[in-house]
Amino acid sequence: MTEELKKWFNDLLNKISEKIKKGEELNDKEMEIATSYISNLQLLEYIDKRISDTERSLRDEIRKTREELLANDEKIKQELLKEINTVSRELEKKIEATRSDLEKKIENTRTELKAEIMTIKGELEKKIEDTRTNLIKTIEDVNSKVEATRSDLGLLTEEVYIKNFIDYLDKSGEKVISVYRHYEINVGEIDALIETQTKIYVVEVKMKAEFKDVDSLLVKAKVVSEEYKDKNVIPVLTGSRISKTARGYAKGLNVMVI
Repeated sequence: MTEELKKWFNDLLNKISEKIKKGEELNDKEMEIATSYISNLQLLEYIDKRISDTERSLRDEIRKTREELLANDEKIKQELLKEINTVSRELEKKIEATRSDLEKKIENTRTELKAEIMTIKGELEKKIEDTRTNLIKTIEDVNSKVEATRSDLGLLTEEVYIKNFIDYLDKSGEKVISVYRHYEINVGEIDALIETQTKIYVVEVKMKAEFKDVDSLLVKAKVVSEEYKDKNVIPVLTGSRISKTARGYAKGLNVMVI
């Protein structure tokens, strides 16, 4: 048995011993090892006892026959020595067989434990991967719902601001003839095209307006002017967060800001 295997086996026996002292239940493999170890200890104790008994018997026999042996009874002496050697060889064989069997059982147990650990590791890795996949899917579902909610919120916001602008026109005395939502032109889509008796309002609703949004609105208004040449086309920028700088930029380009 190598020093490493001895150390491993001693550590395993100490672990089993601690569990027994604490009153903890042993698993099947630990119970098998403990039982085998105790059985081998009993065998060794039996062997030691047998040797001790044999030695005592021999000493008694020697004492009893000392005078005969001293009288040159070489034959009895040789027979006793032969018996001792035979018993010794048998004991050595039994001890070696027991040791080999125990080492084999320990090696098998270690191999089984390694296989079991690898199986458990594989199952844990699969569970982790499944959990990660489910988590990613859940996140994607949440993002999809958030995006849908944001889109619905954007449409609702557009409706509110466009309605407010229409109300503004009514209060200003302008009669609205028609309202075209999501009006398609060759450079994109206009949130609302509102037609009155004398004017066409190109309305863009922005949650947060930037300079590029003003420029895009002007391009759209120019395209609409070519379509409605008989009416005055007015670009309109409205929304909840139009900064002071964006408002000033828009007004400087004759964009109506509401």
